[in-house]
Amino acid sequence: MRFQLLKTCVGSLALIALPACQTLPLQNFDNAPIHLANNHETLKDVEKAIIRAGTRLGWQIRTIKPGQIQAKLYEEDQMAEVTIDYSLSLYNIHYLNSENLRYSAQPGSPTMIYKDYNDWVQALDRGIRQELLNHPS
Repeated sequence: MRFQLLKTCVGSLALIALPACQTLPLQNFDNAPIHLANNHETLKDVEKAIIRAGTRLGWQIRTIKPGQIQAKLYEEDQMAEVTIDYSLSLYNIHYLNSENLRYSAQPGSPTMIYKDYNDWVQALDRGIRQELLNHPS
């Protein structure tokens, strides 16, 4: 009886932990529209908004050139790195590199990655949109 209860508990815990270990198709953001707080903002203002959003979320930001930023996020033993290309009208967030996120690219199959990566870039996307709308530079 105790063995059966223990087996049931262990099986239940495995089902709870399974979604936490899930890999999903890697998410990039292409041609996300930029809605500026006012019409007088410059490319530098867009850059500042992206830097504010990323920094607030814990991303380490590095400007590569006007219109391009690289952002890196460390969470425990995991790392995600993205490139953010931007203009006055749109931006893209694209996967660049990762560590310990189960990245898998197979020809003919979707590129897969640990679900936390998608959560992090979705939060970054939301943060960028919020900064662009709410905070004049």
